[in-house]
Amino acid sequence: MSPRTVYIELSRTPIYRRIAQALGAALAHSGLQVLAVKPEGFDSESFQRFVEEPGHADAVYISTASSNAVQSVRPATGRHYFESFAGRLVFLHQDTILGGLDLLGAIAKLQAWQRVAGRAAHLCIEAGNIADLASVGIGHAGLVPHASEFAPVEPLLDGFVHDTAFVGHAVPSQASPRHASPRLQQLLDAALQARRADFASALEPQVKAFADQALDGLGTDADRALLRVAQAQWLRNEVTGLTLPLRGWVFEQAGLDALDVYGGDPAYLHGITRQLQVDRPGLRYHPAVYEPAAVQRVFGGSRVNINISSLQFDHAVVNRFHDVVLSGGLCLTDARDGLAALTPAHAEVSFRTLDELRDKVRHFSLPAHARERALLVKALQQDVLRHSGYPLVVQAIQGALDAL
Repeated sequence: MSPRTVYIELSRTPIYRRIAQALGAALAHSGLQVLAVKPEGFDSESFQRFVEEPGHADAVYISTASSNAVQSVRPATGRHYFESFAGRLVFLHQDTILGGLDLLGAIAKLQAWQRVAGRAAHLCIEAGNIADLASVGIGHAGLVPHASEFAPVEPLLDGFVHDTAFVGHAVPSQASPRHASPRLQQLLDAALQARRADFASALEPQVKAFADQALDGLGTDADRALLRVAQAQWLRNEVTGLTLPLRGWVFEQAGLDALDVYGGDPAYLHGITRQLQVDRPGLRYHPAVYEPAAVQRVFGGSRVNINISSLQFDHAVVNRFHDVVLSGGLCLTDARDGLAALTPAHAEVSFRTLDELRDKVRHFSLPAHARERALLVKALQQDVLRHSGYPLVVQAIQGALDAL
């Protein structure tokens, strides 16, 4: 049944706000009435009154980020705001489903999702999350690709600003956090070593095995199923904390002739005066770029862009790849299962080892290969437009709503 009204919450975080705005525009283009929810216009009481209005029974509320107000816990109740919404719910998970939550928070959210399972759909970019949800009785879940807000740009043949660029956050490898628990630190060390040895290495089996050992003999089968998902998701959060030093390790060890980094240490986001940088010849740091046109200039003006995915992902091809390609840039990314579904050229633009990354960077950085690079980027643009994008996300949402 098609909804009369779709509410979509705008996040305070710029990237998630852009995603919500682009998705809202695509939903409106499909003929739906779309209303944006701006949480800064509410306090906790007025937001509660809004979500529990009986008139929302025929409406849909779409949440595109775990930080959305509708996914937060109501003061003094222990219940999440989305539980009070009378209509159907769509959770579009841009990260792993319980990213950023501690163990108790993860348990509470899973239980809340169980309570609304009959009227809620979950759309995930990470395939393993669908099985996680199913294991705790949440069956309305499906896989969607990431999408980009950018329109395709003609790739350059000359006039490049950089040979190789990285846009994002990274710190030196020595800045890896250490955990107080020796057993957990052993898991973190093993996960990091596995990904260093093979960037396509799936980390979820290690995480799930650790969770199973920790929960062996506890509670009922149903209790253990929920605790296993919550524990594994929390453990994956801890592993994800190694992403930035892993990127620094790549910068240190890949042997790249030149690399321009836009961003680096994210301490400034937290009001901390600190600038941890990798110190090696040929590496130059620049301030972070956020304005879309400036980001596109970096992507399109670099012969090669490097993507090193967050350690929360085993399968997903994140939207950084899409953004670079549609900006006219070439993106070399760590190998992911989802890349083969996105483009037949997946082997040409992915790497599993540092040697493979270095060789491909040097190949595509040569001016003599500029035409080859441009033709590859054009082919990738067609693949990205064909196999991902907001129209496909809208189709997935409509299909999920029809199944509720």
